Amino acid sequence: MEISSKEMEVRPNTIADVKVDASFRRIPKNAICFHVWKIDEDRLEAEPKSQYGTFLDDCAYIIYAAAPVGSYVNQDTITREVKPSVNLERFIHFWLGEKVSEQKRSNVAHKIQELDSYFSNVAVEYRETQNNESARFLSYFKRGLTIKCGLLVTSSDPNRLYQVYGRKWLRCIEMKSIAWEHFGADYVMLLATANHFYVWIGRSSSSIERRNAIDLANKWQTDPSKITIVDDGYEQSMPDKCKNEWNTFLPLSQRAVCQNSPAIEKPICNKLKIYKCCYRNNRLHLDQLDVVIPTREDFSDSTTAYVLDGFSQGVWLWVGSQATQQDKTSAMGNGRAFVKKKKYPYSTPVIRVIEGHEPSEFIRLFPSWHSESNDMHMKPISTILGKFDSMTLCQRPKMAAETQLIDDGTGERKIYRITKDQVIEMPTTKAVYFNTHNAYVIQYTVVSWSMNPNDSESVGIKHIIYQWNGSEASADITSKAEKFATNLFESINSKSIYIQMGEYDETPHFLQMFEGKLIILLSEKDIPIIQSNNNNNTIITNGHEEKDTLILKVYGDSTYNAKAVEVYPLVSMSSKECYVVKSQHVWVWCGQSSTGDARELAKNVGALLGESSLALEGKEPKEFWRSVTNLMNQSLILNGLNQSHNSLNTSNGGSSSMGSPSPINSNGSVTGNTQYLTSPSTKTPRFQAQLFAVWTLRNKFFCEEILGYDQTDLSPECAYILDAGIISYVWLGKNVSTYEKDKYLSMAQNYLETVPIARRPTTAIGVIRQQDEPNVFKGFFDNWNTNLWNSYVNYEQTRQILSKGSPSLTNGNGVAPLNGENGKLPPSILNNQKDFDRHQKYPIAILQQEIDLLPEEINPLKREVHLTHDDFVSLFNMSFYQFDELPAWKKQELKKKHKLF
Repeated sequence: MEISSKEMEVRPNTIADVKVDASFRRIPKNAICFHVWKIDEDRLEAEPKSQYGTFLDDCAYIIYAAAPVGSYVNQDTITREVKPSVNLERFIHFWLGEKVSEQKRSNVAHKIQELDSYFSNVAVEYRETQNNESARFLSYFKRGLTIKCGLLVTSSDPNRLYQVYGRKWLRCIEMKSIAWEHFGADYVMLLATANHFYVWIGRSSSSIERRNAIDLANKWQTDPSKITIVDDGYEQSMPDKCKNEWNTFLPLSQRAVCQNSPAIEKPICNKLKIYKCCYRNNRLHLDQLDVVIPTREDFSDSTTAYVLDGFSQGVWLWVGSQATQQDKTSAMGNGRAFVKKKKYPYSTPVIRVIEGHEPSEFIRLFPSWHSESNDMHMKPISTILGKFDSMTLCQRPKMAAETQLIDDGTGERKIYRITKDQVIEMPTTKAVYFNTHNAYVIQYTVVSWSMNPNDSESVGIKHIIYQWNGSEASADITSKAEKFATNLFESINSKSIYIQMGEYDETPHFLQMFEGKLIILLSEKDIPIIQSNNNNNTIITNGHEEKDTLILKVYGDSTYNAKAVEVYPLVSMSSKECYVVKSQHVWVWCGQSSTGDARELAKNVGALLGESSLALEGKEPKEFWRSVTNLMNQSLILNGLNQSHNSLNTSNGGSSSMGSPSPINSNGSVTGNTQYLTSPSTKTPRFQAQLFAVWTLRNKFFCEEILGYDQTDLSPECAYILDAGIISYVWLGKNVSTYEKDKYLSMAQNYLETVPIARRPTTAIGVIRQQDEPNVFKGFFDNWNTNLWNSYVNYEQTRQILSKGSPSLTNGNGVAPLNGENGKLPPSILNNQKDFDRHQKYPIAILQQEIDLLPEEINPLKREVHLTHDDFVSLFNMSFYQFDELPAWKKQELKKKHKLF
């Protein structure tokens, strides 16, 4: 691909000598700080702290943030100098308003080059656009963003209309005019007049958006008697005085509300492409690399730049540390040219990173990224090996989170085997046998719960409900297991969590429960049960004949990562692996490079199957090879026998050696024909936990990352996903919507499908309810406060508090007289009314059309539920809940009369 200089947003050769603006030079080079500047035509103006988070839609802004590696700053950060030895991460963002001019775009591009050169061209640069800001940019403004209309800055008219939305990051957008065209069912609208303040609640807006909008109204209008809440479709219910003023600005006769407001959707793309920047004939060319999953090794040339194409999710420019100054300064321009060439949206993020200064957002795109700088991004992991006692894990939640061990796994457990036809509780045995064709549900009682109250509060839960799905289990079985597990989870009257996982994705604590004695079998056969006699453990099989032959591959080197899995036939053996072979005799085969811990675990598994013998790689007796005839690949057995035969006939000083030479050379290569394999030395990458706010809107899944998160970012009215790598936790607030309460597993699966690096759908999912947080979750947050939400005021309560000081507040219950105690609607009627409000609303004229002209989501027999409350009352002279109490014949007669049948 060839990039033309004309496609660049700014060309570096237009700047001969970079002269740094005086505003930039005032920043200490070694300081933790946060600064914002506005580009006004050709001037650079430093914004006062009181204006941080407020932007004009026709301006461009520059944000500079510096913090120690792995830490975060925000709009409240106070500048403080640090020692030169402190390693700082530097970020430069330039933000472009929706109405910004070409001249301002060019000016801001020049200014960021000045700022970047002042900090030696090592800062990470972000190109941000209105309504499509990066997670890092949004993390600076936890109180939300206010975007004002540049056209109205000099206007003397005090009346304004604002569009408010955003589950986590609240956006308050000033509209250029006061008109119905800006209204949408997904938004909360704020109408500020000279005398009054109106909060219009869109029917599809979330409770957290409504709550935050009311808080904003209270901030702007401190007199609650001058605030009126207006519900979507209930405008006619306003008091006359308020309705008359509303009609002055927004005539109800012209009411038109968009039912499907355009939501910003980022296309799902889990495939990344890498291009290497090359100059040929003085022109820039991008050569695509042939890679499936990008790795750090793909950036092999530190003298040039690479483009990492994440499609509309973002285009990254990685510049080598030895690249020229021109490559560093032209990277952003080249990135914009790439976006134009690919015809990606104008809002596509473009980010430049310098080798050795990669931010966590970039590093985590590469599952195998390893570097010293990466280690600095991660929280230190505990170096304690072996057993973890419950008390230590209870008192040190960070260790529990790092290891994902809630306790030492010795608590009481009940295991249920889920087959196609039945649910069977399994007896307690030393060894536990799972079948890959079935699913299993385990109810586990946490050990530390029995300790003192403080420790019980620290560990957080009393029970864990595990669901394990075999890799060959049918959809019917996994569905049945899920239903059984969720019923168990929801019926337990104590603090508990629910964890669902698939074979190959077991969590450390799940494996710790079995202490390395979990055996997973391949075929549909009777599951062996261990029983003890006076001498040794023997195997019986529910009254059936025991299986004669079995070969197990033993995974792991500790009780919290170990299991034994049946393999058949065995075609290769790695020098780093251990196997247990049961035929006429039990053999424990250990590779030459296997660890002592792994060998001990293998011996323990062998002891469960009977009296066993150890066979070391290269020293296997011929009896071993002969006893595994039906289990291994024939060439592997023949080669093994040949090695054993040669060893018996090799003399050394007149004596014979009973051991055969190892078929693996010291360099790891294979000698002879024996099919031993060497496993590559792989280092499991650390994973930095990520927090996302998640929700669904009209059956579409949305998520928004929260960088630099803490406990206060969790709202009781929202759902979140904490991605800890080996497990993703779904956290459900107490006031979360009914849909999200019921569909938490679907949201987690949607998340796994949309992360930049695709995960297996069997990745473990944990479900946590507010106030039932376990230590393995709390440990990801600094200074967890159990009492944080004791005084939390939700949307409904916020509205009630406001209504006490605002007699003109509307309640959305219609104009009919209220029935019930204390003037409140009975619960059955209130639920009926809420159900009515959940439907999309259409004008009367559309609902009275012929059936084939109706929108597809409308049931022709239920057209009346798609009327707004005001339209319903105008037609039927009663509210919906009054109408719904009528006999069926009467309702049908009224609907025919008004052409709604």
